[in-house]
Amino acid sequence: MTGKVDLAYAMQLAPADAIDYFTSKGYAIGFNWYDVQAEANAKAFTVSGVLKLDILADIQNGLAPALNDGDTERDIERKLLPLLEQKGWIGKGLVADPETGELWGKRLTPRRIGTIFSTNIQSSYAAGRWKQQVANKTERPYWQRVAVMDLNTRPRHALLNGFTAAADSPVWDYFYPPDGYGCRCRIRAFTRAQVEARGFAVHEPELYDIEQEYGIPGKTRTVKAMKIGGETYTADPGFGFNPGKVAFTPTLDKYATQAARQYITGSLTGPDFARGLAQALAGEASPQQIYPVAMLAGEPDSLRTVSVAQTAMPELSAE
Repeated sequence: MTGKVDLAYAMQLAPADAIDYFTSKGYAIGFNWYDVQAEANAKAFTVSGVLKLDILADIQNGLAPALNDGDTERDIERKLLPLLEQKGWIGKGLVADPETGELWGKRLTPRRIGTIFSTNIQSSYAAGRWKQQVANKTERPYWQRVAVMDLNTRPRHALLNGFTAAADSPVWDYFYPPDGYGCRCRIRAFTRAQVEARGFAVHEPELYDIEQEYGIPGKTRTVKAMKIGGETYTADPGFGFNPGKVAFTPTLDKYATQAARQYITGSLTGPDFARGLAQALAGEASPQQIYPVAMLAGEPDSLRTVSVAQTAMPELSAE
């Protein structure tokens, strides 16, 4: 069956691309979602307020089979809640750090499990759909953003309903949905003849940098924005990346030098770096992607990581 695909339909099919993407994700532990860069969510499975690695693994292991089984959010809640209660997380709420006395953590509620479930499932399917659409972009070189237009649709996402741009537009590096928690938008691909016959306006808005608050009072991050209908559009904090293109790079400066160097050595000889180099040489580099290549001596939490942008890899390779 071909045609438009939404999340419910895709979950029934359990696409292999989405399953492979989800199960290949790494781990990232943060006090809150903003402790992990947006790009990390494309390959590192992050849960707000969950700090224990074994709890994070339990949640990921609980969600991965859902892609195969087509579980609903209610199914996930039923399976995970007893496990999390047994592990001692549910109901603890704020926990005191034994060394500093600082309080951290949040009570993981069924609603939060639902948010975790829907966001990660939709991001996984978006990555699978992106891969399919890229493979077919010669036949269907235009992509259109489609929103679910109902009473729950946020105005900013409704504004982009019908937004059409070339498949290779840099816009999709930052605004390929989902680009917010609860985002139900998707991308449809069209042929040139379909775009002309239906009178779709093809956009190529200018992308520019702005500062966006991301959850810590007084703290901002530089993100991409564009003007649509006279309004400034940005992805929600924590989003603004293409889940199918960006590989996870941990913040290595947090770690001891030797451990970080071991990670870099493994990364440089691993499949992610090889794939990134191949993409760069083929002219398909992502402007968001960087790869750590060296770690200078120093103490944890000091700036020591030497990285190379994927866009610069062809030049370095030639040298």
